Amino acid sequence: VADAAPALADVIKGVAAGKKAVISGYHDATGDPAKNAELAKQRAFAARDALKAAGVAEDRIDLKKPEQINAGSAAEARRVEVKLE
Repeated sequence: VADAAPALADVIKGVAAGKKAVISGYHDATGDPAKNAELAKQRAFAARDALKAAGVAEDRIDLKKPEQINAGSAAEARRVEVKLE
């Protein structure tokens, strides 16, 4: 996604400064919970793969278990967040 490029650059800078990228996939409550969790996991994997393709070492990336969001719209709940820790 083109809008992700600036965020990706910020994460790469943070990792270069010694932080870890912690990736969390989220999903909403509609539909099959197991399928939603799998989709959230796949979104997190895609973010991980983008960071690895940009040169971030795998040991600088942590994946968190998919989480369900019960507030906001479905589009807002179906997302990936990357935090620097």
